[in-house]
Amino acid sequence: MSDPRESSMIDRVIRLKALCLLLVVTSFFLSSCGGGKGREGGKSRSAMDSTLVIAMLGDADYLNPVLASTVTSSEIVGLIYPALVQAEFDTTTGMLNYLSLEKKLRESPPGQLKKSPKGALARRWFMSADNRSITYILRNDAFWNDGKPIVAHDFKFSYTLYGSPIIASTRQQFLAELVGADKGRVDFDKAIETPDDTTLVFRFFKPVPEHLALYHTSLTPVPEHLWKNVKPEDFRHAPLNQHPVGAGPYKLRSWRQQEELQIVSNRTSNLPKPGNIAAISYRIVPDYTVRVAQLQTGDADVVENVKPEDFTALMKANPQLEVKTVGLRAYDYVGWSNIDQEAYRKSGIIRPHPLFGSPRVRIALTKAIDRQSIIDGYLKQYGVICSTDISPSLKWAYDSRIAPVDYDPEAASALLKQEGWVPGPDGILQKNGRKFSFVLYTNAGNARRNYASVIIQQNLRSVGIDCRLEVQESNVFFENLQSKKYDAWMAGWAIGLEIDPLDVWGSDLKKSPFNFTGYRNPRIDELCELAKQKMNSMDARPYWLEYQQILYRDQPVTFLYWMRETHGFSRRIEGEVLNISGAFYNVDDWNLRPSPHTVR
Repeated sequence: MSDPRESSMIDRVIRLKALCLLLVVTSFFLSSCGGGKGREGGKSRSAMDSTLVIAMLGDADYLNPVLASTVTSSEIVGLIYPALVQAEFDTTTGMLNYLSLEKKLRESPPGQLKKSPKGALARRWFMSADNRSITYILRNDAFWNDGKPIVAHDFKFSYTLYGSPIIASTRQQFLAELVGADKGRVDFDKAIETPDDTTLVFRFFKPVPEHLALYHTSLTPVPEHLWKNVKPEDFRHAPLNQHPVGAGPYKLRSWRQQEELQIVSNRTSNLPKPGNIAAISYRIVPDYTVRVAQLQTGDADVVENVKPEDFTALMKANPQLEVKTVGLRAYDYVGWSNIDQEAYRKSGIIRPHPLFGSPRVRIALTKAIDRQSIIDGYLKQYGVICSTDISPSLKWAYDSRIAPVDYDPEAASALLKQEGWVPGPDGILQKNGRKFSFVLYTNAGNARRNYASVIIQQNLRSVGIDCRLEVQESNVFFENLQSKKYDAWMAGWAIGLEIDPLDVWGSDLKKSPFNFTGYRNPRIDELCELAKQKMNSMDARPYWLEYQQILYRDQPVTFLYWMRETHGFSRRIEGEVLNISGAFYNVDDWNLRPSPHTVR
């Protein structure tokens, strides 16, 4: 998901902060020089040679696929738990391909297939002639880590968990086409059938295109025999959440929350095989400067989102490092609460937010923010202005005709004046006795968002808006965001590679867990449904073009920039493949070369 920044007043202060940061980075680098201990305060080099260390901004929230909602959690869950099918992104079309042991949705371009179909639980699948059901034939040689076979009923049971209103999984929208969903509640007896252990049938109340059927029926299962006696009201706090039993290439060794999470190769896995690297340590290091220092000294092997300005110094200090780039999948944005969140939380009443409820005001806010200066000052060639949440990488659906909202403070002021916002005695805009004043929240540890938020604060001040900055610990920030406790925030998204955005923009706020803004537009709902009715993706393209035009016009958030994410890697890693699916796309296939020396 996301992150933000701090405050300053003039360019001179920004430069001073940058200088201080540079000095701190340098001091970290220098303080790591000298001394004869091996890495991690004396841990043997042979142990480090068998352990991949990833320095992370934030911890996982859950290691339960029903509950996990952060990118970090999803990546780790994907290594611990089995998958029904494997997914591959086709860079030529911007579409996802799906693979089982014996079948794939589309032919892959030569050399593009990197995922092993042997990681799939499904041998094959077939759609019914009317596109109202999909049937999977499962392999019979896959087992949970406790030795119990993985069977079709594990999936049916797991889908009842995903659909439970008490558990309130963020993935409930995946069940929206199952039989009964149109009447308000999935009829699981009719919607999911398991005639035997290796046959799994999903039934829909309407025709569903094959690619979306594959996407929506591939939610990760949990073992029924372990979870069946856990009551829904106890699900989030069940001890099993700390001791996941999966079947993937890795399994959990230990988890010291907010410190370190370690997984080890699962020697019994055939989905597709045990992970090559013996152990992977996800070390929680909230401070960017410390993460970069650990990468430079060799205490960490991978650090995500390294600043472009740090590339040269890093690789000069340690030639055994390289920077790899992936994108465009992630974007940052400023979220504006479209509705009065306090009224909604207290009584369920939906009314416009007193500051951000008007699309014209939100357009003015976007015009007031100099997004290009953020890109030029921080991301440089690794950033592209963002206009909606459909990435240029999704070539088949992306609308290249949309010109970004231009930076125009004068036009922003004129729009605000039209909405009744006029300068008060202190220069801050006011309307009906209320100042245009708010707190912009974000999560700690993201240097990019810290930089951006300072510029945003200055930009808004120049048009008479008082924007105060507050940084919160990541887990607290995301919990408050999901609870709709913020009026304004800076965060980010890694988009899904199937376009299915109702969980973010759907007007039914109870069914759209990521609609943090409370944005509601019935036409967006209609377009998403119309697109899903097209059996061929290209036939849905006109609906996605209109969808982008509406988001552009309504500005439910200020889309800032798409990022070519820049990650630092130790050259002792071999076999890594980075693509839009993520930096750790094939981490189970990576290998580690022994380190001849630790950089000192």
